[in-house]
Amino acid sequence: MSGIDKIIEQIQSDTDKICASVIGAAQQKADKIISEAEAKAQQIIADGKDKTASKVADIKKRGDSAADLEEKRVMLYTKQKIISEMLSEGLLNAKNLPEDEYFDLIDKMVEKYSQPEDGVIVFGKKDIERLPQGYIDRLNKSSKGQLTLSDETADIEAGFILKYGGIEQNCSFDAIFAGEAENLSDRAGRLLF
Repeated sequence: MSGIDKIIEQIQSDTDKICASVIGAAQQKADKIISEAEAKAQQIIADGKDKTASKVADIKKRGDSAADLEEKRVMLYTKQKIISEMLSEGLLNAKNLPEDEYFDLIDKMVEKYSQPEDGVIVFGKKDIERLPQGYIDRLNKSSKGQLTLSDETADIEAGFILKYGGIEQNCSFDAIFAGEAENLSDRAGRLLF
């Protein structure tokens, strides 16, 4: 082997060592980069799982809250519907009482709503047609003032209207029930629920 061949061989050997060293360093750098990237990826995955779990818990909490609110809304609607139906049925029952009970109720209403002055009582057509004999005299025993029967009829199904001078007091069953609706609803609600 000649001197040139030895020099070439030495250069080749040195080049192989340098290449091996550069490749080794590059491999170490690549391994370090890969390791850091894997660590970052694991951290991102862990953070993502935590955020996802937090979002899922928040969504579930809002869903539960919305479901509770909807349940309360439906319950309130149902209770109001039941109470409204009860009041409507009560009004209908009061309008359809047997005559003796109906006019006993009218007596009590006159006692409650009459004023301590003379006035006029106006009935609906249906009640005028079925007034018991001597009923106005009977009413005046319950009334706080003297009442006279009007020649006119009122456009009401049940109950009466009291007139004192220019002031009318609507004591029809519909008006009484409407005026007392909130109070009656509260009472019915306490009884039912």
